[in-house]
Amino acid sequence: MEKIFKKITNLTVISYIILLLVFLLVFFIKVNADRTADRNLSTNILLGATIFAVAIPILLRTGFYNKSLKSKGLKQKEYYIFKVLIILSVFIGSLFALYGYYFPIFRYHLYISILVCIWGLYSIVPSENVYKKDLITYRVEK
Repeated sequence: MEKIFKKITNLTVISYIILLLVFLLVFFIKVNADRTADRNLSTNILLGATIFAVAIPILLRTGFYNKSLKSKGLKQKEYYIFKVLIILSVFIGSLFALYGYYFPIFRYHLYISILVCIWGLYSIVPSENVYKKDLITYRVEK
């Protein structure tokens, strides 16, 4: 079980580092002074960030919880796949927010998408207590 926790922690840290590097890259090459904000682009970025950073992780947690109830627990490999899917989903949602930072969108949509992605990133922070609660909640076999 410790190997799985280590893999999940490493994957989370790697995704944080990639997001930070992409943000710094976008921050330093931002050249969009002549463009104007577009309502369709703003709405799509906000929806993409919200769906991938909040809605899909909630859907995955609910689905895997129901699966653990029906099958009397999850196997370690299933738990690992569950955590990887959530990390990738939040990563994609954060990329939507970075895309919105680069292209001109309405500030309100940008701020909400950034807040949503911060919540998503916070929800995947690796912690020993979270892993212990997940093991109990999803009844992961040892």
